Amino acid sequence: MAYSDFTLEKLKRDCGVGHTLKHFMPIPRTVLIPSPELEQALSTSVELPLLTEKSKSEFLISPILHELYRLNDKRFTIYSGFSFDVSEQLYGYCDYLLGSEPTSLTVDAPIFCVVEAKNRGIEEGLGQCGAEMYGAWLFNRESGSPINAVYGSVTNGFDWVFLRYQGELLEIDLTRFTLNDLPELLGALQTVIDSTI
Repeated sequence: MAYSDFTLEKLKRDCGVGHTLKHFMPIPRTVLIPSPELEQALSTSVELPLLTEKSKSEFLISPILHELYRLNDKRFTIYSGFSFDVSEQLYGYCDYLLGSEPTSLTVDAPIFCVVEAKNRGIEEGLGQCGAEMYGAWLFNRESGSPINAVYGSVTNGFDWVFLRYQGELLEIDLTRFTLNDLPELLGALQTVIDSTI
């Protein structure tokens, strides 16, 4: 089944992956001061007609991920729009995969984070992102590079919800991070990076 066909219910029924709501992002919140270049890029971008997933992905999400890539001395790689076919049951394109192998031209394990862009409601992407995360966990295991947890985020560019898959359970963090609090959003993404690479 294509990732985009998954709901949380289908993920539980077809893959045995249950879900729960909980706080797992650290408190107090980590903050990371954005560069003036990122702040300028985002302030210009929000003036554009961001009416599609593609435009939000290009003008809001991608600059944020590139900022983290730069701040982390390119210790990871960003796969954008890659086909990620793990099995006959789990296949399709992922908006963004973050991998720990920084110099690879192909999708290599371990994949530690999935970012799924949505145009409207974040809730509509939770099942899809969860399926992609489960696929990443299987991919890592079958590639001989298992990791304890795979993280994910569903975002419309303005609001971000974080997920964590571990132990056959998809955890959905209760906190929404927003573009209006960019240092805290960057801090949350940095927390994911620090916990996995």
